Amino acid sequence: MGESAKRIEPPIERKRASALLLDLCRAWPADRIAIGDLMNALGDRGYGLLMLALALPNLIPAPIPGLSGVLGTPIIILAAMMLVGYPQPVLPRAIRERTMPRAAMEAVLARAQPWLARLERFVRPGTLRLPHRGVEITAALLLGINATLLALPIPFGNPAPALAIVVISVALVEADRRLFLVSVAILIAAIAIDVAIVLVILGIGARLLGLA
Repeated sequence: MGESAKRIEPPIERKRASALLLDLCRAWPADRIAIGDLMNALGDRGYGLLMLALALPNLIPAPIPGLSGVLGTPIIILAAMMLVGYPQPVLPRAIRERTMPRAAMEAVLARAQPWLARLERFVRPGTLRLPHRGVEITAALLLGINATLLALPIPFGNPAPALAIVVISVALVEADRRLFLVSVAILIAAIAIDVAIVLVILGIGARLLGLA
């Protein structure tokens, strides 16, 4: 071949969200991971990946003592930051300093990775224009409601909002328009499911108290 011939380098594949989180967790040097350190490590994909990491333990049960009731609070704050237009996640120091066991987080991600990978095979990265205020406002409002439901002690109420947050997180990380539209429908359905659970509980309580 002549000197004019150029070597064609294969395109660099962008690592998927599931693999990126799992690799990051496995390479973490300490026994515990602080939410603030995780934010810094995730860089420009921080919003979606951080919400994904915080929602997964409620969807894939794992031994993370004391975190199941508080993981929704940071997502509420992240949704508020997104709503007002912060380009990067901003959390109060008290929440940034909260830690989770690295081994337990790795167990969650390892269990979730196969089905997240299947979801990601249908992703079309870059088809959703971001940043986009309409997308961000829609996502922030629905995420805030679902994160609030996630934080509340609703019996059997965690899986639906957790799934909704996971799906929209992947949609935002990969900037996938089709998955984003699907995730909006899932977010709305999750709200309806948790509201229905609360109404059923209230109805049962009223019958037990003889009020109905």
